[in-house]
Amino acid sequence: MSIRSAWRWWTHFAIVLGAVGFVLTWSSAAHAYPWMIRHGYTGCNACHADPSGGSLLTPYGRAQGELLLRTRYGSELQTQDPGDVGNFLFGAVTLPDSLLLGGDIRAAEYDEVSPGAPPVTELLWMQADLEGQVTIADRIRLNASVGYVPQGDLPDSLTRSGTDNLISRVHWVGVDLGADKDWTLRAGKMIVPFGIRSVEHTYWVRTATGTDIDSTQEYGAAAAYNGNSLRGEFMLIAGNFEVSPDEFRQRGYAGYFEWAPIEKLGVGVSSLATHAADDITLLTPAWRQAHGVFGRYSPLLPLVITTEWDATIVSQPATPTIAAKSTLGLAGMLQADVEVLQGVHLSTTGEFLNSDLSGMPSSFGWWGTAWWFFGPHIDLRGDVVLQNLPSGSTRTSATTLLAQLHAFL
Repeated sequence: MSIRSAWRWWTHFAIVLGAVGFVLTWSSAAHAYPWMIRHGYTGCNACHADPSGGSLLTPYGRAQGELLLRTRYGSELQTQDPGDVGNFLFGAVTLPDSLLLGGDIRAAEYDEVSPGAPPVTELLWMQADLEGQVTIADRIRLNASVGYVPQGDLPDSLTRSGTDNLISRVHWVGVDLGADKDWTLRAGKMIVPFGIRSVEHTYWVRTATGTDIDSTQEYGAAAAYNGNSLRGEFMLIAGNFEVSPDEFRQRGYAGYFEWAPIEKLGVGVSSLATHAADDITLLTPAWRQAHGVFGRYSPLLPLVITTEWDATIVSQPATPTIAAKSTLGLAGMLQADVEVLQGVHLSTTGEFLNSDLSGMPSSFGWWGTAWWFFGPHIDLRGDVVLQNLPSGSTRTSATTLLAQLHAFL
């Protein structure tokens, strides 16, 4: 795909999105609703089964998705009743209070253009997962997912074929404690608690720390707390048991703590340290650490500013062939998201990465994103990603276009 045709793809996407947004804005008043921090919510457990957010939705989360997340049309603007359309299978099936079910399907077209390299165009099957949770005696929870991937994904695989595998990203048992169920204790395979949880699993703060929601889940035990202005989770990591042999598994801890001193502001810290007897990348014993800060703030109703900065440390002991080595790195991101119309988001994100501050050149990235939650259970997203990267003694650039269609049950 040439740069000209790639740019034409993005221009057409932007024109269509802008035209629809203009029509909707002309026909009705806009009600601004960004992410939950913009609406005064800092916690995640009200809308998600996972106490730190992401994945399976609660009934309250589904209702808020209908009322506040997606674009609403015509008579929908005059009511605050979410109806049944946001429920599982669009309300066709009524679930008991003790059962949560859901599913996600995400497909994308990926186009990359780099100087001196042939263009790359791929149709990606990014996600095809079913999720569920059963609650026993109002406090004990059994939570699991199962999915399909056409091209491997061995860190999560239940089957071991070269293609067309079944995976399980999470499966855990938990218990809610306290009069208001503020505490949740869990054991099993979970998303590692660290930093800002987001669907952008290729952000450098996620890849450098190994804490995305796509394929870096680990087994262990965790305690989570969700209060009025404080929330956090701490996890003892036992390793990913789908990874073999045992020497490759990382063991240690991860956790975060976030404080909301005022409405629509959250500031937090994260920490992670793991050890592998044989690091799967370095092929030596290694400690991997990440320690950082993050923040979310909505100074104006349509705007949310998000940032995260993490220091990374990789330590290798001396071996018969190499000396002991410790490398300090830094990864960061700053994002501004504006909801120009309810359900229509435009955002810009800057990224920084340097995995060895002692002498390695830095990498810089920029994302331009348009995201439209245009109907019940469905959204469309387009990204332009520009990267300036070190390449030997010079620098190179890369342009990536990504169009995603996501639907959930």
